[in-house]
Amino acid sequence: MSIIKSPVSWGCLAASAAMALKISYETLINEIGHDGSTIIFPELPEPGKRRGFHMQEIIDVAIKRGVAVTPIEALSYSTPDGLKEFALRFGIEKIKRFQNHLTEKKGIITGMKRIWRHAVYWDGKMIHDPIGQIYPYVDITMDIDCFWLFTEIKSF
Repeated sequence: MSIIKSPVSWGCLAASAAMALKISYETLINEIGHDGSTIIFPELPEPGKRRGFHMQEIIDVAIKRGVAVTPIEALSYSTPDGLKEFALRFGIEKIKRFQNHLTEKKGIITGMKRIWRHAVYWDGKMIHDPIGQIYPYVDITMDIDCFWLFTEIKSF
């Protein structure tokens, strides 16, 4: 699959999802029903002022196309009340646990890059960054919080 470069600064999640679903960026935008350009936080600089896209919108499109999306958190927390948090520790195997989920699987990796959230497509071997770059996992430059595993539903 060739890389899909986001045509807008707020479209990294949409471009990553288009790659994961093997459709064009335009097709995904049409199925979501908006282009993410609405300004909702005018006090913020670009791209933070834009609506952008939410993973739940991507999940809705994926399900309609027979694809399940499963979140695999890099560091999981448990909370009894939404205020107190307990980090689930996987010991020294924590990094291996997350990377094992990436092995030969496809999906979207999300996290923080500088001051904004960012999303990239993982093809099972390489990162396809919607800014127009392809590179190995070891070269990722964002604080990863989740791998969204895309799996075709066989009985769909």
